[in-house]
Amino acid sequence: MEIPKKIVWLASYPKSGNTWFRAFLSALLGDGDVDINDMKTDGIFSSRQIFDLCTDLDSTYLPDEEVKLLQPEVFNYLATITDKERLFIKVHDAYTLNQSDKPIIPVESTICALYFIRNPLDVACSFANHLSGTTDEAIAVMNNPNGMLARQKENLNVNNQFRQLLLSWSEHAESWTLQTNFPVLLIRYEDMLADTRTVFTQAARFIGISADAGQIEQAISASKFSRLKQIENDKGFKESRYGRTFFRQGESGNWKNELHSQQVDIIISNHTKLMQLHNYFIDI
Repeated sequence: MEIPKKIVWLASYPKSGNTWFRAFLSALLGDGDVDINDMKTDGIFSSRQIFDLCTDLDSTYLPDEEVKLLQPEVFNYLATITDKERLFIKVHDAYTLNQSDKPIIPVESTICALYFIRNPLDVACSFANHLSGTTDEAIAVMNNPNGMLARQKENLNVNNQFRQLLLSWSEHAESWTLQTNFPVLLIRYEDMLADTRTVFTQAARFIGISADAGQIEQAISASKFSRLKQIENDKGFKESRYGRTFFRQGESGNWKNELHSQQVDIIISNHTKLMQLHNYFIDI
């Protein structure tokens, strides 16, 4: 059976604007309305629920190496059985190879990807809140070539998501933006803030969504950071962790108020090349 190309990957290192864009996309697909607890997008790559439903397995006892061998087939299968024109799948995993030397992200069912990137100095502050840890702990993960989310416990998959190998912050960005198996549009969080209309319009066109200026504007209004934060305050947000607020500040450059000079130096020394490439020395 021929595998249709239906998947658009919404890829990012954590805390880089992925959820904001998904809220915009949800509003665009939902006639200008958004419920952050019922997005119109199609889940996350690391979801055990999607995996278990497609494989008819209980993945609790499945070694991570086997999970990574099966994940490409899971999403190829999902693309085959869906009646949707496109699937929009969030992913925090780095673009890596499994034990069969095949990408964990299936080429066969992929249309393209958006890659959201944010100044790692700001990422560190938001990531610490997300992990319910210290900023130093978040920086250590960002600098770790084996950095990951949702670790297994005693070799068991006990979370609702599989282990997600992030690599370091720089390696994560390179893994997605340097691969050549499908097109990738890189989107800077700072540009999302500075010129939301232009950036989101470009992104919508890249992923094949036809929308006029009025629809784009309505979706932008519905997904304003202040509105998303208010919805979380009123109703909660299922993606928040450890009782921490998910939508924190939504700003650029606030690292200046949160990081001390040694933390700044550690991040810069580990990620100089990528920070220069993506113009993240402008405000330093």
